[in-house]
Amino acid sequence: MPLSRISREYIAYMAILNSGFFVFQSYYIIFLTVNGLSYTDISLIFVGNFVALAILNLFAGDYADRHGRKKAILIGGAINVFGFLVYGLSSSILLFLLAEIILAGSSALISGSVEAWFVDSLRTENKLSEAKRAFPMNNSVSNLLGIVGGIVGSVLAAFALNLPMLAGAVLVAVATLFALALFKENFGEKSSRFAGLVKESLSHFRASPALRDLTYAEMFRTSAVIVYFLIYQPYLVLTGMGEEYLGIYFSVLMVSMVAGNLLSIRVAERLGRHRMLAFAGILLFASYILQPLVHSFLLAGLLFAVSGFTSGMAMPTVMLWRNSLIPSRIRASTLALLSSLLNLAAGAMTLTLGPVIDGSSFEAAMYIGAFLAAASVPFYLIANRRSTASMNMSTPGL
Repeated sequence: MPLSRISREYIAYMAILNSGFFVFQSYYIIFLTVNGLSYTDISLIFVGNFVALAILNLFAGDYADRHGRKKAILIGGAINVFGFLVYGLSSSILLFLLAEIILAGSSALISGSVEAWFVDSLRTENKLSEAKRAFPMNNSVSNLLGIVGGIVGSVLAAFALNLPMLAGAVLVAVATLFALALFKENFGEKSSRFAGLVKESLSHFRASPALRDLTYAEMFRTSAVIVYFLIYQPYLVLTGMGEEYLGIYFSVLMVSMVAGNLLSIRVAERLGRHRMLAFAGILLFASYILQPLVHSFLLAGLLFAVSGFTSGMAMPTVMLWRNSLIPSRIRASTLALLSSLLNLAAGAMTLTLGPVIDGSSFEAAMYIGAFLAAASVPFYLIANRRSTASMNMSTPGL
């Protein structure tokens, strides 16, 4: 059965938007180091992004629920374009920090809003079950375009390392115009004020043990993924890969993530979502533990691809699971709250990693990542047990 118009619009929008990020991500860290930043400097500007996100997410979720998810997406897109332009035309740590904070504002408006817009648009047309197909397909299509983005990024970076970021600004502008033309507005709880929505979201979070434990698991897992994101480019160069091949390798990472996306729901339905996510955590742990033992960029690249595979496998199942635990009226606000918690954890991890890499080694960072990946596993299992315990209660989500 073909996907509905809503799902097709959601997938197309996310594909264009994510392409704007993919086109420069293959040279992101190298771009910053070429401009004179140490890993401690890089960690500081990323912490600026994460802390700003943690704060702004709460206001953005409230704005989206009360004033419209589409409106939040459009404003976020415009801010995103500006942030990319600042990044691409800068060369100092202060301007990079400013760009990260601008991009945090954009991400806060878009991330929870588009997920809430999609789920509640399906609900309005009684097609909510379609999300089980649409979420993994969205991730797969976006990551497939990431393959092209990596190659395009390589070509552009050959002329100038800032060109991929400027190209990203163009693609985000196209995605924003797409949403302007085709998305239909929807809302959350319009009558509540900001404090009321935040209070209700916090109350729901505290009252849902399954949602809490799932969030804790994701805080550990996403913090572990930060390690791989921060070090894979310089580590591959250190082990012998030429910088000119980073864009091509980024395409390999996207293939591994697509494979994880495609398997996610199928494996979750067969093994159980908790076992699949626990397996992803164990696989991520193994990739970090083995990485210091290899001294070839080919083997290192293979292990980083395994890390990418686990990330691709986890996301569709996590998106379905958390939405099943959140009421529609506060969906964007609660997703924003969860995002704030994840970003605080990521910020703490990043603040730790920069000095560790500068003062110690990449290997030390990998062992930290392994610990965090392992720590996520029991929380997924506990979250499922608590979800099962409350199965006879009314479920507000998927």
